[in-house]
Amino acid sequence: MLRNFLKAITPPARERPGDWVQHPDYFVGKEALAKDDAAGAREAFLRVLAERPEQLDAKAGLALATYLLGDPGALAQVDEVLTRALGGTTELLRVTLEELGPAAEARALRPSLAWRVAQRLDADPDGGGARSYYEVASRAEGLMGLKARVRSLELDPEPTLPALSAADDLTRQEPELQKRVAALLRKLAPGERRFVEMPPEDTHLELELRPSPQGETGAATGLFRPPPRIVPVRLEAMDDAGLRVTSVNGTNPLPFRRILALALGIVPAADGRNTVITDLVLSWPEGEMGSTVLRLHLADVALDRFYPGVPPKEAYLCWVRDVAARSGAKRLPPGTEDHTVPRYASPDEMTRQVHGEG
Repeated sequence: MLRNFLKAITPPARERPGDWVQHPDYFVGKEALAKDDAAGAREAFLRVLAERPEQLDAKAGLALATYLLGDPGALAQVDEVLTRALGGTTELLRVTLEELGPAAEARALRPSLAWRVAQRLDADPDGGGARSYYEVASRAEGLMGLKARVRSLELDPEPTLPALSAADDLTRQEPELQKRVAALLRKLAPGERRFVEMPPEDTHLELELRPSPQGETGAATGLFRPPPRIVPVRLEAMDDAGLRVTSVNGTNPLPFRRILALALGIVPAADGRNTVITDLVLSWPEGEMGSTVLRLHLADVALDRFYPGVPPKEAYLCWVRDVAARSGAKRLPPGTEDHTVPRYASPDEMTRQVHGEG
C-alpha cells in the first residue's frame, strides 16, 4: 500500500517511463536501522530525500533515525509524516506507524496528534490499536481530552472503578459523555450507579461526630478526649472490597466497611511546601482509649496508579470521594464541604483540632 501511495506522490525514477523504482539508498538506510546504526540510517535517508523530497517512506525512516538519536527535531518530523499518512487510507496509516516504529508509539506523540490517529484507527472495523492513542489524547485540555478519556474506557476490556469514577466526575458538565460513563458504571457495579454523588447515609455516626463549638477542642468544652493512636501507612492497592495498606507491621487488607470517617488537611511539609494528609478513622474513642487513625501523606497514595492521566488535585479529590462513597464514611471536621481541604499549622495541630486530645 505504501509503495502504491509513493508512486502517486514521488517523481518516477529515471528508468523507463511509468515505472517507479525504490531509491537504492533507502535500502542502505533500512539496513543501517537493522544494525542499530541510526546515524548511518539518517545519512542514507537524507540522500534519498535530496533527490526525492516527497518520498513518504524515506521521511518515515529519517524521522525514526532522528528519534533514535535523541534529536528533539524528531517530533516535528513524526508529526509531518503522520499528518501526510492521515490524509490517505487507514491501511496507509497502519503501514506508516509500522515504519516509524517507537517514534510513533502513542506515548511519543502530542495529545492532539494521538487523538487524530486514535480516531482513524477506531473507525476501522477491528479498531485495533486505538485505545493507547486515546489514553495519550486524554491528557489534552478541554472537550477533546474528555472524549478521549471516555472512549479509552469504552475500549478497555476491564476498566477499573477508580478510573470510571474519575471520568464520571470530570464529565459532569458534558451530559452526553456522562451518559456513556454511566453505562460503563452500570456494567461494572449494577445497582450502584450513583455511588459518587450519593454516599450511603449512616445516621448513627451523626451523634458520634457532633461538632464541638468552632475552634474548641474536647478539653475546652470540659470533655476528656484521649489522644488518638496515629498509624502512618502507605496505600498499595484499591479494589471493590477495600484498600491494601502497608505499615511498619506489614501489608494488610482494609475493608471499606471499617472506615468510619475521613479527615483531610493541608499542612506545611519539611521542605517548606504544602502537602496533604488523609486520616482514615477506624474506631472512636472509648473510655481511656483514643480513636485509631491511619494517616497517609499525599506521596503515600500514589494517585497516578489509580487515576492515570488525571491532574493530581482532581485525582486526589476523586479518590477521597470514592473511599467516602464506598465506605459510608463521614468527613471530619463535620460540615466540611466536598471540595474543601482545611489548612492546619502542622500535623499535630490537625490531630488536635480534628481528633481532640486531653
